[in-house]
Amino acid sequence: MDDVVLGSVVEFLRRVPPFQFLGEERLRQLAKRVEVHYFPRGTTIIRRGGTPPEYLWVVVRGGVKKALRSATGEEIVFEVASEGDLVGVLSSVDGTHGQLDDVAVEDTVCYAIPRSTIEELIATEPAVARFFVGALREWVQASLRALQHQEPGRDGAFMLSAPCRTVARQPLLTCLPDITVREAAQRMSVERVNSIVVVDEQGSGLGILTDWDLRERVVAAGRSLDTPVHEVMSSPLVTIDADRLLLEAVRLLIARRINHLVVTEEGKPFGMLTAFDLLVQQGTSPLFLARAIERETHTERLALVLEQAQRQLIPFLLSRGIRAAEIAQLVSEINDRVVARVLGLLEQELGPPPVPYCWLVYGSEGRREQTIRTDQDNGILYADPPTGEEELVRRYFERLGQWAVERLVALGFPPCPGRFSADNPEWVQPLSAWLRKFQRWMAIPEPQSVLNSLIVFDFRGVHGEMGLAVRLRDFVRQELAHSPRFLFHVAAVSTSHPPPVGFLGRFVVERSGEHKNQLDLKLGGTGAIVNLVRLFALEYGVEETNTLARLIALRELRAIEPQLAEDLAQAFEFLLGLRLRVQLEQLQRGEKPSNYVDPRQLSSLDRTLLKEAFRVVGRAQAVVRERFHLEQAGE
Repeated sequence: MDDVVLGSVVEFLRRVPPFQFLGEERLRQLAKRVEVHYFPRGTTIIRRGGTPPEYLWVVVRGGVKKALRSATGEEIVFEVASEGDLVGVLSSVDGTHGQLDDVAVEDTVCYAIPRSTIEELIATEPAVARFFVGALREWVQASLRALQHQEPGRDGAFMLSAPCRTVARQPLLTCLPDITVREAAQRMSVERVNSIVVVDEQGSGLGILTDWDLRERVVAAGRSLDTPVHEVMSSPLVTIDADRLLLEAVRLLIARRINHLVVTEEGKPFGMLTAFDLLVQQGTSPLFLARAIERETHTERLALVLEQAQRQLIPFLLSRGIRAAEIAQLVSEINDRVVARVLGLLEQELGPPPVPYCWLVYGSEGRREQTIRTDQDNGILYADPPTGEEELVRRYFERLGQWAVERLVALGFPPCPGRFSADNPEWVQPLSAWLRKFQRWMAIPEPQSVLNSLIVFDFRGVHGEMGLAVRLRDFVRQELAHSPRFLFHVAAVSTSHPPPVGFLGRFVVERSGEHKNQLDLKLGGTGAIVNLVRLFALEYGVEETNTLARLIALRELRAIEPQLAEDLAQAFEFLLGLRLRVQLEQLQRGEKPSNYVDPRQLSSLDRTLLKEAFRVVGRAQAVVRERFHLEQAGE
């Protein structure tokens, strides 16, 4: 291998984990052992159940589809490896038979590294060993342990609390919408990138063209290379502001199931952030977690992944200064992936659903505010079946709901004591029945029914036909505009539990029982804020379900005084974070997590902040009582 080629291989591998951990001399030694392998389109590189390969491949150009066939013969594609991705990790490292069919989806060039070389690196390079034996063989469990041992301040250390601009690739490759696919691909090739952002004359983002788009929408679809880019680009553009935290970028990548995220500055494309960039930064446990969940086919292994996340990922994020509300949103995205995976597997067992359906979650999961896993609150909304097929459809979805709840219980999501869950036929209904249910709640508001129904108003869809959830939300918004009595009762419920702090500023604690000398952080704290903000959101037709997102929307609508909105947001953040810390400490002591805390065990700063948070709740409740004339109504 001459010096020019050797230098090219070294430069390429320097950007590929785990080889970027190697010193310069060791990297050059590795490059000398690399072979260049060419696979024409359609070549099976690794066959599921076949002989273990003698190489680990690094994709240089092209793409490799990793897939398997279901029992019905359907091909399930787990991933398409592109530039910089590894092929054959488990097989080459462990000598195991192929786990998937790895097939070249186009003419593909790879750097092939002999298995003996990989084994040598694992034996002599701790960082490489941690990557192969840890992050990939033990999947997320080991990657989370590696995160815990990561030393803050190390060069290249991944800091979830850092802004996106610190990792975003610059300069950004852009093009106008009318250039041809051929020209766009040539620009991508020259710049050695796998995406180009499409912008208008003013530089505003319109869409993105990636290697995947070229393969699937141009080559596979038989389109001409002279096709304008705007006809095949992915749109709308998914973006994140340069000053937002990397944690939010990770959440977006997971939620949207994408690999490219455009970073913006003052609304204009500024740089590119990819899942590969996050891999290089060594902190991708949430991404590994989401990917592992979506590939997993065994419930017991999913349970292990989630257990590790709860006991290790959440404490790690807290230790890095990540806000509790942001952690909750990331955990909710992971939980959504679990639910979707469970339902996908069940659909394979039960057969395809007879009509479209949407899995709903409500309560804290519906608001994306769940951190430590609590009781399930979920249901099934399905399209009204054709005449004569009602019973058949009903039986299918009731069985789906029953089995799904059982699987989720096995994964560590406790059953709902009040049975606000999909194993209860009351919460498995066609769209027309859901509409009648909400209409009944709002038309004849009784205190107990209002109290029981409120958590359901925080519903959102997480799997299936999301348009059904949108139709239900639109109906609820329209009905609420004509339901002042219902809002009055919601206001009464929202002010029924004052915060646990007395007139003289002393905490009001339990006098006896299991929680003697403790106070409830939820009932008069986070729960009270959730109820108050939900009331305003329902009144003003805000579609957001997350409490902080609702406050932002309400502030923009001038539905709530700006300072009160800011104070409520800060109080909610503090209370949620304190609850999370208390519950993690309870878990570490082997106790069941609860919402109770003994204020005497808190620091003086926490006690001061807790009192101030409770005062904000009391102030907001007073605003609601005055707004809905509750005091006059009770006289």
